[in-house]
Amino acid sequence: LVCAVFDLRRREVPDWLTLPVLAAGLLWRLFHPSGWLAWALAGVTVALTLINVLPGGDMKGLAALALIDPHLYLAAWLGAGGVYLVWVLVRRERSMPGYVGFLVGVVGWMIISR
Repeated sequence: LVCAVFDLRRREVPDWLTLPVLAAGLLWRLFHPSGWLAWALAGVTVALTLINVLPGGDMKGLAALALIDPHLYLAAWLGAGGVYLVWVLVRRERSMPGYVGFLVGVVGWMIISR
């Protein structure tokens, strides 16, 4: 939520918000290994940043979600896609604050999966 507010207001999320979450995701996955999927999704996310598809702040948040729970990662992408469509139709801008979409997707997943 805090990252979404920063992203909406400033279009930038500070490292002091994203790096601790990424570190927590790495620690979580190291102590709770459950296959390769989480690592693969995090790796794909880093690769998307290296080829300039994703900004660095979005990459850190998505990689952390992938490492913590791949379901949250997928939900974040779906939320971002939905918010992007609305953003383009309403605001007529192609660039949107990604964390707003991630938040919508993760909250939606949490509601549906209960």
